[in-house]
Amino acid sequence: MKTYEIENYLTAKNERFDTKVLDCVEEYRIKAVSERNEEQANYFWCLKHIFIIQSGFVSAINALKDRNYEEAWLTFDKIDIDISALEENYWIEEDDDKYNLVFISRMIKEYQKLFPYHHFLSRESIIQAEECSICGKPISFRHPCGHKVGKLYMGELCLRKVTKMELKAVCIVTDPFDKYAFIKIDGKEYNYGMLERLMSEIKSPYDEFYVETVKVKKPEFQNISKKTQCPCGSGKKYKRCHMGKTSELMNHHVVHMQKSNTPVNCFVGNFETWK
Repeated sequence: MKTYEIENYLTAKNERFDTKVLDCVEEYRIKAVSERNEEQANYFWCLKHIFIIQSGFVSAINALKDRNYEEAWLTFDKIDIDISALEENYWIEEDDDKYNLVFISRMIKEYQKLFPYHHFLSRESIIQAEECSICGKPISFRHPCGHKVGKLYMGELCLRKVTKMELKAVCIVTDPFDKYAFIKIDGKEYNYGMLERLMSEIKSPYDEFYVETVKVKKPEFQNISKKTQCPCGSGKKYKRCHMGKTSELMNHHVVHMQKSNTPVNCFVGNFETWK
């Protein structure tokens, strides 16, 4: 394939991906490296990862359709990180979304809003020794190697390889950058009701929607008198317990679908986190 043919292929809204295209891009990258053409090597690295991002997004949507929710979540998380790495080295046009990268980044965030995962594990550690993935030199604050993390050098992404680390603690957090380690509880099953409802509307990975989230009272706190006992079981009257507090509220999602050749339609849901 010629370079322009690869670019045209990646411009299309593919629902199936030919790995021969990826192999061809990698061959171009390796050839550019052998010729010491850094600009071309870096460009083909970017095209390679555009292919990976696009194909990963489609595979995540297919996983959702097959109700493989954990697989879809982990794929979305990986794609999100891949896009961040790509943005450091490739200008992504907001107004001219040639490779659908802006669309993919936006839609991942909308899909993630409907997952029941709210708490994640995040490690606290002390990095005692690390080395550069480009030159292999040990890195310290006083002795940097000159290569910048996240930048491309001759078709290779600069990273830091941790060779010695001390784990100090594991924290529970709500909004980490890396959302890979979501919490699972023995004996409890996540409720994927919103995603099940959504996927009955999704016909193509390129269908668009956005989620509007508002706060509403939980069902047990609706239509009760302030003088009755609080449904929480505290023994107090409702007005002296949960009334007017954020703890009586829950997220209520309004999903606005936008399909080609049809008007905007929407549906709502307020599924609990656990079944």
